[in-house]
Amino acid sequence: MKTLDMHITDIIHNSIRGGASFIKIELIDSDIDNIISISISDNGCGIDKETLEAINKSFFSSRKERKTGMGLALLKFNANLTGGKFLIDSTPGQGTFVKATFGKNHIDRQPLGNVAECIASFVCQYQQINFVFKYKNDLDEFSIDSNSVKEVFEGFEINSASVIKSLTEFITQSIA
Repeated sequence: MKTLDMHITDIIHNSIRGGASFIKIELIDSDIDNIISISISDNGCGIDKETLEAINKSFFSSRKERKTGMGLALLKFNANLTGGKFLIDSTPGQGTFVKATFGKNHIDRQPLGNVAECIASFVCQYQQINFVFKYKNDLDEFSIDSNSVKEVFEGFEINSASVIKSLTEFITQSIA
C-alpha cells in the first residue's frame, strides 16, 4: 500500500466484512506533535483473543480465498517504520478498534493520499452503514456523518458519480 488512504480503505473493508453497521474514522494531522494518527472503530462482529494475537504476527488472514493477509501487517510495519505505533483491540460481538500513528516528518512516512475521495466513496456506496469521519489538525476540526450526507442529498441518487464528486470536493475543502 503506497498511501495512507489505502490503509484506511483496507481497514474499512475489514469492518464491512465483519458486519459493522457503524464505522468511525478519525484522522489527526499535527505539525506541533509531528504525527499523523488514523483511528478506525466499528461495531462489527469483533475478533477473538486467539485471532487478535495472530493478527499481531505478520501475514495473518481469516479469509479463505487466500492464506496470507497483508493489510494490518503492512499498517503496523509502516507505522513502526516512522517511529509511530500500532494498536488493535477487539471484543467479540462488540467491535474492533485499530489505531496507527506515524511520525509525520519521517522520510519513510507514506503520503496521505486522497482521504476525501476514500471517505466520500464509502459514505455514498454503503448507505446501510453509518460512517462518521472526524479530522483534526493544529488549527481546526471537521466532522461529517452519513446521516447528514443523506439529508443534504435527499432526492438525489447518493451513489452517483456527481454526488461522490461533490462530497469529495466538500471534504477536501474542509480538511485543507
